[in-house]
Order: sequence, then structure tokens, then C-alpha cells
Amino acid sequence: MKPNSSTRTNRREFLKQTGAFSLAALGGFGLPALGAAATPRNVRSRPADGIARGTVFLDANGSGQADGQAGLPGVLVSNGVDVVSTDARGRYEIKVGDDTMLFVIKPRNYRTPVDGLNLPRFYYIHKPNGSPDADFIYPGIEPTGPLPEAIDFPLYEQEEAEDFEVLFTADPQPYNLQHLQWYGEETVREFRELDVAFGIALGDIVGDHLDLLEPYNQINALTGFPWHNVIGNHDLNFNAREDRYAEETFKRVYGPTTHAFQHASVHFLVFNNVYWEGFTRNRADGWPQRGQYRGHLRPWQLEFAKNYLKHVPADERGVVCSHIPMINRSDTSGRHGTPEFPELLKILSGHPRTLSFSGHTHINMNFLIGEEMGYRAEGGAKHHHCNLTATCGSWYRGPMDHAGVPYAPGRDGSPKGYAVVRFEGGAKYHIRVKSLGRDPAHQMNLSLPSLVEHGELAQTKLHANVYYATEETRVKMRIDQGEWIELERENTFDPAYVALRERSLAHPEAGDGQLPNPIPTNHHWTGALPANLANGWHEAEVEALSPHGEILTDRRAFVVAESASDLEPLNQGTREPRRA
Repeated sequence: MKPNSSTRTNRREFLKQTGAFSLAALGGFGLPALGAAATPRNVRSRPADGIARGTVFLDANGSGQADGQAGLPGVLVSNGVDVVSTDARGRYEIKVGDDTMLFVIKPRNYRTPVDGLNLPRFYYIHKPNGSPDADFIYPGIEPTGPLPEAIDFPLYEQEEAEDFEVLFTADPQPYNLQHLQWYGEETVREFRELDVAFGIALGDIVGDHLDLLEPYNQINALTGFPWHNVIGNHDLNFNAREDRYAEETFKRVYGPTTHAFQHASVHFLVFNNVYWEGFTRNRADGWPQRGQYRGHLRPWQLEFAKNYLKHVPADERGVVCSHIPMINRSDTSGRHGTPEFPELLKILSGHPRTLSFSGHTHINMNFLIGEEMGYRAEGGAKHHHCNLTATCGSWYRGPMDHAGVPYAPGRDGSPKGYAVVRFEGGAKYHIRVKSLGRDPAHQMNLSLPSLVEHGELAQTKLHANVYYATEETRVKMRIDQGEWIELERENTFDPAYVALRERSLAHPEAGDGQLPNPIPTNHHWTGALPANLANGWHEAEVEALSPHGEILTDRRAFVVAESASDLEPLNQGTREPRRA
């Protein structure tokens, strides 16, 4: 059943009352209408045999119609589970039901249509009855009517170099227009300078309020390159009674939440691994309860991965993209990892060049995974799972920086940021994390007291937070160009984050609230200072060897004194200032 006009009016009133419909101040943004790359041909009722047919064609004249244009052979088309290849004339047949997201899998050296907001349109929604969204705050999909006689997919030629870069972001998660403004101020200027083929946002595109999707898309469109978007737990319709209906609005805006596409010799597999356990009740403020989700890959998603990878050469790279981490060794709740990951790794084992990206936790984590979890790749290759910190950091909380934007580092001490991944053919890849507003060389943070009393040297630790590190990363320090000292990896808090949080507790009006509690993570290294340092100024230098062989460095100056009181005259000034 579709909502009537009074239901829509009630939605709007609810949004106004809760403050979610803040976009009215800008004249109001509606969600985009149903968009698709596919071109329905002869949209009339035909015998319902449950089979979709059509052609994937080279749209040489830009008409968007398969009006005698050349069909493309060997292009893959999927219904989300099955994967079929077009014949010599570009034709395909595939099974459909009454709720099917039909899509073309972009092959190398081609692109799908991209709309005015730089969103790829590569799919056709077959949902004759539309979304059961009468009780939803945000509408889903309008009825699409009977299955067209043909559903055709246009493609366009483009040159794709073997070496290319991709921008990965996670958790922009704006809850209001102020958050969107901060996001735009921090990201657009930087992103426009990147030479990337496209961007991938790893879920929590917005924070619960799905009317923010369009202005978010408008901001990202300013970057000038296409965006692929992964669904997160804050992108759901929380009124949905079943998991399968929780993504209706997201699908209307972005298309299928599980799909694949290829660029050069790299294959990207996008998975919705957020399982919605169903609406339970409204909170006291009238907003639906939102926490009843868990990480989960459904059996049909694993079947899709298996069916797609049959068409992927073993020596080409596979990249898995999801919102919730595939593995999260710091999680004890069971909600923030994906139990079916070993099953996916088993499917991926025939491809020794795989890695995966996720977000969700607002912290950096890296894991190298092998046979212990079922990844038995040729030559003993490891699967690299990289979980990225958030572009909103700790939800835009805490003290403000010089530009009037909250520092809001992640609870592990990682600054707000993103990653640029360079793929060098199918063989090599290189991940470079970037802190928003910081120099690209900023890859770690050192914590050390500015003043160390001489008797406390051996008990004073330098703390190095190397944001992007794995268990194979090695970190060392030296003082004043002396001998190198190996630092020890430690699962601990970041002292700089702890200090910043204390400031936020003292000034709760800063940012969008107080910083959350710190979380211990294992990309921290510590080491005690040498006990024989002379009184005076010194410099600590730290080097870390990145997983890609780069030497990352940082330095920190400090002073040693017999006691803090010895330096008090310096705080007061040692002599009268010279007069003009």
C-alpha cells in the first residue's frame, strides 16, 4: 500500500517537530526521483514468465536508447544473485521476481551513465507494487508497473589506465545542516585536488535523517568525480518491520546495495552487511528506535560473490567494500563485525590479490588475514582488511579548531580523515591515509611531556600513535640522533585524545557536545626515555615502516630539568624587557 496525502503530511509534520526537516530553511530538498541507467523498451504488459530480457549496448550517439546501436558481448548482468553474460549481440536473459534490482556490472574501459550529481546509474528497479512504506518517515520506491518487454543498459567508452587512484571515505554521518556545512568546508577543497577515478563512501552517508541525502550528494558533486555509496546502519528506514525493507529509500537514491563493478583490472564488490532486525518501538522523542541491527552477510550475497568471481581471472584484484567491519577483534558485543566473513574468505581464496574496506567504528584498524580464518590463497597470500576512521571523526564533537570546525578526532586518537588507494595494475596497491586539513606527511602523533624531571626519565614514556599500521609495522625512536630504540606495540589509549576529551568536558558548549570515551586500539607504540639524558633541550625522532615500505617520521622537542621549579624563571621572564 502506498501512503496517501495525509500520511505524507504527517511525515512532514513529524520531521518539523523533531528538527529533522531542517532543509525547509533552504527552500526544501526532495529526494531524487527513481533513476536508472537501464532503458525500458516497449513498456507494456507481456507474459509474466519471470525473465527479464534486454541488450547492453554502446551508446555511440548518446540517445540512451538501443536504437540499432551495437550490442556489447561478454558484459555481465545480475539480479543480485545470478550473473549472466551477454551474447555476441549484447543480449541477456535473467530471472526476476517482484522485488528485483537488475544491474549491469561495469566492465573495464567503459562507464555507465552518471547523473547530474555524479551518481552512477547502472540499474533498473523492478518493483511492481512499490515499497510497503505507509508507516515510513521517508518514502521508498514508487510502483514500477509491469516488467518491460526489454530492459537495455547503455555503456560509454572510456580509457582506464592500469595505474589509478580511488578515494575512500567512511561515516560522513551528518545529523543536520551544520554538520553538512562542516563536512563541505573540510572535504570539497581537498577532494577537488585529488586525481582519482572515483570515490567510495563506506556507509553512514547521513545520520538517520534521510532528507539529508540530496544535499550531501550535491556537496560531493562539487568534487567533480563519480561517487559510489555503501549503505550503513544510520542510512536505514527505522520503521521497517523486516530487514528487506529497511533500505528502500537508500535504494531509491543510489540503487542496489549489493553489486559489483570493474575499473581497469580491479573488481569492486559492494555489500550491505547491515542486518536490520526490525522496528520495535518509538523512543520517548517520537523517533523510532535505531539500534536493533547487526553485522551479517545473507546467503544470497555470498552466492552473488561466488557467481561473480567465476568470471574474474585469478590474477586480477578483488576489493570488498562494506560498512560494518568484516573483522573486529576489539568488539565484544558481536554487533560490529561480520560472522560470515570466513565464508566470504573461502570464496575469495581462488584470488590471491584481495583486500577489503569498511568504516562504522570511527577508528582505524588493519588486519592481515590468512589460513586461520579460511583464506587459503596461492602462495600463502594474506587478505588485508582496512577499517577507516570517519570523515566526521567523533561526530563533530569537542573543541573547535582555528577554522571553527570541531577537531573531533576518533576515539583511537586518529584525526578526521580519509584514504587514497593507488592500484598499480592488479599486482600492487598502496594505501595512504590523509588527515583532513593536515599535511600529507602527517601520519602519526607523538605524545610526550614537554617537561621531564631528571629523576623521572626512565619512567617517562613516549607514545606514538601510527594511524595506519598493521601487526607487521615496526616503530623505533632515537633521541638527539643517538641510537635507535625499538618501541613496543601496546593496546592502549591515545594520551592526546584523553587530554582533548578533558578539555571538551570543561567546555561542553564547544562543537556538537563532549567527546566520547577513548577506546584502546593496537596502532600505538610506547617506549621509555633513556635515563642518562643531560638537563636541557632534546628532540625525540620516531620512524615507522609503513606496510608499503615507506618510512614515516615525526619529531617532538622536550626539556629535561632537575625539577620543574628550575624552569620557573623562564616562565616569568629572566630580565626586564629592553625599552625603546
